[in-house]
Amino acid sequence: MASRLRESTSPWTWVASFVLATTLPMTASFILVRLGLQHWYQAMAPRLETPTLQPNPPQTDVIPAGQPVQVTEPQGLLVRAQPDVNSRVVGTVAYQQTVERLEVSPDRQWEQVRLPAQQVIGWVRAGYLQPLATHTPAATPNLWVTAKDGLILRREPSTSAPVVTGLAYAQELILLTYNADQSWAQVQVPATGTIGWVKAEYTRATPPTEREGRQVAVNAATGLLLREAPNGTPLTTLPDKETLLVLDASADGQWLKVMVVRTQQEGWVKSDYTRPL
Repeated sequence: MASRLRESTSPWTWVASFVLATTLPMTASFILVRLGLQHWYQAMAPRLETPTLQPNPPQTDVIPAGQPVQVTEPQGLLVRAQPDVNSRVVGTVAYQQTVERLEVSPDRQWEQVRLPAQQVIGWVRAGYLQPLATHTPAATPNLWVTAKDGLILRREPSTSAPVVTGLAYAQELILLTYNADQSWAQVQVPATGTIGWVKAEYTRATPPTEREGRQVAVNAATGLLLREAPNGTPLTTLPDKETLLVLDASADGQWLKVMVVRTQQEGWVKSDYTRPL
């Protein structure tokens, strides 16, 4: 039997056995290594990817809106790039112009402001800005002009200060503050928002009562129209030098409510064409 088995084994059988014995382990090893590398790459791929660069977000103005304030310096103010008198000038602000106050320098000598119209930000000398006054009838104290011939509104609390405008008798004003000895009052004209100073002795906290005796005369050679209301329907034409009793005045002082002494007729006339008696 043994001799038959040896005789039946051909050389090709030995070759096939050798090839299988050498290639199967290598093939299996290659497959296993490849599967392992593929699994590792899938696990590490998210970490190995090059991150996508995001575009820079657009630059925006991150400075918050400041406190609205008003310039009190009659000559206006220079706006500088830095809080230094030698820094370059980047803008100017006029008297009574509204700007936004952003911050105060550490030495409190400068205030950073924004000019909303020009979107300019810079520094001005401290002490020449004041918060805007808001007129709330329930809380804001009012004054009325008591000077029979009207009153002058000035830029500063001094008789030598520049004149801002004239105020009519009985004209209503918003009181902002007084100076140290309370001889001058800083006021605002409600109709125009104009701010200035008046002599406090010629104002009071209650409106003048009607028919207090202030009289004016028509000062117009060609006559003056008496109207139902300011710029309203004409009622009649008053002759020059007609005597009128002042009952009231418009908020801007441009019109007077009067009674014609001779006829007892009431109406409104332009204050510019009257003169005190």
